[in-house]
Amino acid sequence: MFRMICYRVLLFILALLGISVVIFISLRVLPGDVAQVMAGLNAPSGKVEELRAELGINKPLFTQYVDWICGVFRGDFGVSMLTGRSVSSTIAMRASITFPLILLGLFIALVIGISLGCLQITHEGKLSQAIMRFLAITAGSVPALWGCMLLILLLGRGIGVFSLLPTQGFPTDGWSEFPEAFASLLIPALTVGLIVGS
Repeated sequence: MFRMICYRVLLFILALLGISVVIFISLRVLPGDVAQVMAGLNAPSGKVEELRAELGINKPLFTQYVDWICGVFRGDFGVSMLTGRSVSSTIAMRASITFPLILLGLFIALVIGISLGCLQITHEGKLSQAIMRFLAITAGSVPALWGCMLLILLLGRGIGVFSLLPTQGFPTDGWSEFPEAFASLLIPALTVGLIVGS
């Protein structure tokens, strides 16, 4: 048993190493020069070389790979080519929205799934059980994008039938406007919850 666990852990580490090599090589093989794009197309060559040194892409590939892996283990994912911001801070900013959305969707899925399961057990052999089973199978087979569009048309503020929930996305002020921020997560969370919970 212990040998099997060690073998699986070793395979996992080798798979991660292989994936990291493929990702690293893919990023280096793509056409274009990251430093040139970040500096601007008409930037002087001195500025481009300075940026290459700052990013570490003027080093040999093996050294770049080791620096990249060490950075990943430290939580330093580098700098975004598009925004110029730290990738770690960008991920953290997005996670503050994504993580509550996942939890809310999971909560809705659990409530729906447990409720439907209990109702089906208590209505064994009745017409209502067949109707609930049909609704669960139908809701579970709806593609998420289509389900979200239907919920927007049903509940979306300004365009929906009931016009209850915002559809403009997450507020720019973030969680400082808690009621509006929470309400903006309800349609995506309901989509996930209804589909998964069914």
